[in-house]
Amino acid sequence: MKTLMVVRRMLGALLPAPLRARWRRWRRVKWEGDFADWAAARAVCTGYDSPVILARVLAAARCVRDDKWAAERDGVRLADAPENKPLQAAMQLAAQAPGGRLSVLDFGGALGCNFWPLRRQLEVQNARWAVVEQPHFVAAGRREFQNDQLRFCASVEECFAQDTPNLLLLLSVLPYLPNPHALLDEVLARGIPVVMIDRTGFVDQPTDRLTIQRVPRNIYPASYPCWFFNRERFLAHFAAQYRLRDEWTNPDGEGSGFVFKGLLFDRVPG
Repeated sequence: MKTLMVVRRMLGALLPAPLRARWRRWRRVKWEGDFADWAAARAVCTGYDSPVILARVLAAARCVRDDKWAAERDGVRLADAPENKPLQAAMQLAAQAPGGRLSVLDFGGALGCNFWPLRRQLEVQNARWAVVEQPHFVAAGRREFQNDQLRFCASVEECFAQDTPNLLLLLSVLPYLPNPHALLDEVLARGIPVVMIDRTGFVDQPTDRLTIQRVPRNIYPASYPCWFFNRERFLAHFAAQYRLRDEWTNPDGEGSGFVFKGLLFDRVPG
């Protein structure tokens, strides 16, 4: 087994740089199947609400909060917190909206994984950050992580009852919702000035594709339904109110028939 691991590392190191990210992703995460509906996919996987996931993310978030780690993603330690230029651009754009104060709605933001690496900058900006999450994440967030800037909400309605956000973050969350198109319609109808999508898969086919994403055990033993979107249908949600300001392929990369993208929108006046 040890010899096999060494060989795998050597093979990965020999790959050209453009293929190295795909090699790492192949070793870590796999997507399987093409399911007719969410119920069919959910029936053959553990689900994103598994307590194993919360336990792993909770331990990692404590390390970042306490400055033992620079950042984390899905409960995995990141040696540093690389500059996220698209997120910085989105924050700057939102801060120019009426009111001038940055207020973020981070839908699916776990226990503040996007907040903690930026907390000192956000403190200087006097910014507010609201995470909307699953109930067990919200309970853990309120118990251990909530502060004057960071709060946890069980719904979009609860967030708006307390504040009016000018930046909506949907970072690697829409693929894991039972009905992501309905969620998009709901939040965009509220007219949030700036919207950032990231780490979201798009597929080269005429309809959305529903798969099972399998996570390797060294991260946490889990599997859950995962959407890949038809780009034209996805962008149609934004056509009436928003313009696309920027688009990028993010580090999750691309493969046969799919690509992971980031998108930045701002609301058209009027």
